[in-house]
Amino acid sequence: MNANLFESLRRFADDAPDRPALIHRERTLTYGDFRKHVEWRAAELRRRGVGKGDRVVLFVPMGIALYEILLAVFAIGAVAVFLDAWADPKRLDYAAELAEAKAFIAIPKAYLLLLKSRALRRIPVRCLPGFGLKRTAVDFEPAECRPEDPALITFTTGSTGVPKAALRTCGFLWAQHVALTASLDVQAGDVDLATLPIFALNNLACGVSTLIPDFNPAKPAEIEPERIAAEARRAGVTTTAGSPAFYRRLAEASHGTNPIPTLRALHVGGAAVFPAFAAELSAAFPGTHVSAVYGSTEVEPIAAIAAEELATATDLTSGIPAGTVNRFLDLAIVRLDAKLEHEMSEAAWQAAQAAQGTAGEICVAGDHVLTTYYRNPEAVMANKIRVGGRIYHRTGDAGRLVDGKLFLLGRAGRVFRTASGVWCYPALVEQALEGLSSSTAGTVVRAADGRAVLVLESGDPVAAAAEAARLDPVRVPHDEVRVVVRIPRDPRHASKIDYGALEV
Repeated sequence: MNANLFESLRRFADDAPDRPALIHRERTLTYGDFRKHVEWRAAELRRRGVGKGDRVVLFVPMGIALYEILLAVFAIGAVAVFLDAWADPKRLDYAAELAEAKAFIAIPKAYLLLLKSRALRRIPVRCLPGFGLKRTAVDFEPAECRPEDPALITFTTGSTGVPKAALRTCGFLWAQHVALTASLDVQAGDVDLATLPIFALNNLACGVSTLIPDFNPAKPAEIEPERIAAEARRAGVTTTAGSPAFYRRLAEASHGTNPIPTLRALHVGGAAVFPAFAAELSAAFPGTHVSAVYGSTEVEPIAAIAAEELATATDLTSGIPAGTVNRFLDLAIVRLDAKLEHEMSEAAWQAAQAAQGTAGEICVAGDHVLTTYYRNPEAVMANKIRVGGRIYHRTGDAGRLVDGKLFLLGRAGRVFRTASGVWCYPALVEQALEGLSSSTAGTVVRAADGRAVLVLESGDPVAAAAEAARLDPVRVPHDEVRVVVRIPRDPRHASKIDYGALEV
């Protein structure tokens, strides 16, 4: 069986050629026409000498052209090296240097970087996003691919160091598709509002129509909620998944009624979702099943919980509820003080496990867990653990399992014991700070001298400091309060705190 991802597109183009595949800026492309465009582009790439195994750097904004190009790269068996819309020149140069690519497909503005980037200038084939659309018939046959063949390289945000290149094989992408489809409950005939490229790619593998909203993916917190809601209503959107920043804004269009009446499922993830926000989303989208999905670049999804259940969680001593672990995963909680190595015996691995209900680092194994990084053996050694025939990924997140349910405690590397001996878990502190009226965000960090420093984001430092003085020191342990104008966030979702840029 050919593992080429283009095969799923061919199937839906044959079975439902008139079904909308992509909708963007009032343009609709059916599955039948989408297949034609992909084949034209794939044939042109082959004509230019790009073939199986070659790496193709893509810097194209989220839109119809991006998916035509991405599927064309898959169709010829090449490897797409994908860069997010927020990627800066340094990241683009890094990707080009790492990939040693055969082709570079990018918007015109990106070509200005050729003057500064030797790595980009070495790429022999260069195309603008409009290449290949000659509207002529082609006799195209996709490349034969095996499950272990590489297909896609994406990058972590790099907020904890140098960005890691996540290598996805054809088999991995299919396993991820199966896990995502089950978790997100999408099905052929749905119309999905996709805010991240991976969700649109998953839609194309199961015959879903995708509405790509007219917004800047690099700034999800700056969308125009009324306009996005109007787009979704016109398209009859039934499902959507994305970041808290996006839906926090979209909720502003509710005005007491669901801004997208046809919406049956909304999944929010990419950053911690606290009970108050879960309640806010449930109220803003009545009649819609809202859930919080926990995952990462290396494994998506890991767990999920209904917003209604999360919103009613009052006892958070165990952590922030993340819900039921995805059934395709093997999840382990390892002690925070355990000595972990890249290769471990079954006995050593079992000895490293935390006792039931005890906090530790979340590690996962399964078919939709990335087992390696591209040309980065140091990252593999630091983040992957081989136990017999299974490879576990270290998420870097702290959590605990209680009665089969997962609870989150924040980044494992940010957990610390205060001078008075109290364990300080960032996620629990951040959740407690959600209720402050004078601050828009807050966290706790460990200073170089061991003190617990509370960092609050506020435009009114006097009010913020006064409110912080009334906090329960047991629930929010801290030795000092600092107020800043803005707490840095991750560039992908604009929702997660960038702790590396917040050192005190």
